[in-house]
Amino acid sequence: MAKEDSVKWSEVKNSLKTLDKNELIDLIRDLYRYSAENRRIIIRRHPEEKKSDWVLESFQRVIRNEFFPDKGLGGLHSDVTRKAIMDYSEGSGDLEGTMELMLLFVENVVEFVNEYGDIDEEFYDEGYEMLRKFCELLKTAEGQGFYPLFKERLFKLRRESDDFGYGFGDDIAYYVKDVEDFFEEDLQ
Repeated sequence: MAKEDSVKWSEVKNSLKTLDKNELIDLIRDLYRYSAENRRIIIRRHPEEKKSDWVLESFQRVIRNEFFPDKGLGGLHSDVTRKAIMDYSEGSGDLEGTMELMLLFVENVVEFVNEYGDIDEEFYDEGYEMLRKFCELLKTAEGQGFYPLFKERLFKLRRESDDFGYGFGDDIAYYVKDVEDFFEEDLQ
């Protein structure tokens, strides 16, 4: 077997030509899973697919799995969820999808606390910081058009986190009210 760095592109290309469609899809899937850089390349090469449901859904699953995996307890690795959001944002350039992932993260924080009880202050800080960034994006010229899509979910977050510890419920109420006021002033 030849060393990997001594194999020429023409040899790889000829080998790829022998693969059927499903084998090529499996290969691309493996490359996609292997690294964030590969994901960004694949998404960028297919701009008509960048807002495709399958791309966003795969990133939603990563976030959801950190809180509520199919088996066992969630890992709650905020670095995993932040990286998923960043990879999607950088790879797709899709602001609506990025905001969807950010809000999904905060919703999962709230759902997790409602399911399992208070965690620690750092856990709340992660959710608070993500909501702050989400609200900042929502108030930008590019983000304002998405307010109707997220409005009810924000109000639901406020209701469901009303009595949370470490001031988290107050923080959510503050940011939701701030966004609500921003858009009400815009309508007048």
